[in-house]
Amino acid sequence: MQLDQLSVVLRQRNPWEAIDLGFAMAREWWRDTYAAWLAVFVPLSVAACWFLPPLWAFVLVWWLEPALDRIILHVVSSAVFGVRPRLRETLRSFFSYGRNGLLLSLIPPLRFSLSRSFSLPVRQLENARGHTARLRGNQLRKRAMNQAMWLTIICLLFEAVVFLSLVGLYDLLMPAATQDSFDAFELFQGTPSHSRASLLTALYLGAIALIEPLYVAGGFALYLNRRMALEGWDLEVQLRRIAQRDGQPETQEPAAAHSAVIVLLALGIGFTVLLALPGPAPAQDASSRPEIPAPQISEAAKPSPLPPSQVKQRIREVLQQPQFEQFETQIFIEPLRKPEKQRPNDTGLGSFMQFIAELLRGVVWVLLGAVLLYALYWVLRRLNWIRTSKRSTWTPPSTLFGLDVRPESLPEDLAAAAARLARSGDPVGALSLLYRGALVALLHRDQIELAGGDTEIDCLTKTRERVAAGTYAYLARLLAAWQAAAYAHRVPPLPEVEQLASQWPGFFAAAA
Repeated sequence: MQLDQLSVVLRQRNPWEAIDLGFAMAREWWRDTYAAWLAVFVPLSVAACWFLPPLWAFVLVWWLEPALDRIILHVVSSAVFGVRPRLRETLRSFFSYGRNGLLLSLIPPLRFSLSRSFSLPVRQLENARGHTARLRGNQLRKRAMNQAMWLTIICLLFEAVVFLSLVGLYDLLMPAATQDSFDAFELFQGTPSHSRASLLTALYLGAIALIEPLYVAGGFALYLNRRMALEGWDLEVQLRRIAQRDGQPETQEPAAAHSAVIVLLALGIGFTVLLALPGPAPAQDASSRPEIPAPQISEAAKPSPLPPSQVKQRIREVLQQPQFEQFETQIFIEPLRKPEKQRPNDTGLGSFMQFIAELLRGVVWVLLGAVLLYALYWVLRRLNWIRTSKRSTWTPPSTLFGLDVRPESLPEDLAAAAARLARSGDPVGALSLLYRGALVALLHRDQIELAGGDTEIDCLTKTRERVAAGTYAYLARLLAAWQAAAYAHRVPPLPEVEQLASQWPGFFAAAA
């Protein structure tokens, strides 16, 4: 990683802000990203729809998405580090940058992973393999797993929104002559036909073509943010944007090449839509229609209106006729519960949506029951009606953060030894000694379970609720001084180091 060539500003971000940075990168370099992505996705989709049934074509293209995502990641990662690859170079060198774990990503357990966009850079950019890749992935996913999974779910929902929007657009573009016999929802109902399946496949592949680069870029930005937090890139160098567009000309493909790729996608989808459209019925010529003569009513045949008094008299005469004096009473016996009419078999989206609704209803009830049980458990714990079993005895580690944290490794008068180191011109050694003494106290006195993978921020987070406010404030000052001296090479003044040494016994001397 050449941090001095970054074209984006990396800083401490929360995971959601990092995902938004990935979307911004996809928008910034959309020409290069979509050109390389569509140059492979469109021919593959057209070939699959030409040689396979619509359903199998969709399954094949969808299953190969992890392999095609490597092209997007190569373009975005190269642009982040100041090099925007050409389209021809990206396609030619695919097996040089995308072969590591290519077949493994298509195996069902990894293919259905909800964090595949976040885990992909581990194998492609770090070239990690086997056990090393699994350990590295577990380390990176430690604090970003939930966001990586939600990124996948949200992008799937975006694909569904784009797909339904394309269906609505298809409805709007239908000719007015066939509008009376067309309904957008009929695409999902009734007996499936080849034209209807081809249309739905083309529209959904168009949604995937639009959303997939955003998904890969968001996962890559989340990966960058996690690496920065673990390796302290912001403490080692001052990250800034140095890609001077005026100083270094960018090597890009001509705009015609990118426009041709986009036009190719539009033509592929449009061609499939045209194949799915029903043939229009020939319009009947107005001149060939037989003319029906309008009936002619003479003036003598027209009925004359009656006065109101004669109308009432005419009604009475009609009601006095014999057929109006007959009455009949009939008795019917009906069951209290009428059997429900069986709905016609629906093999389309109706039955599928009914199944999804029943499934979601069950999930909601399960989640509601789990929330109620947890609330009951929390209340009983607060009332001390439930006591949890004591945890097994925890053994403090002997080394932490590369420091020896055994109590016997500390001098008897640690504060005096730290002050002597500071006066002799070694303030970093003095701060290191004070930091080791504080870690020993936290491990052995307060029984705070610190692990080797924790950072200074993790140490403060785990200590906040376990020690007194004064001890926590002193530890925060000590860690800030230690980070500035050890990572940023900004040594605090001698009086500040001596003050930390003199105040150290009041918080940690008893444990040491």
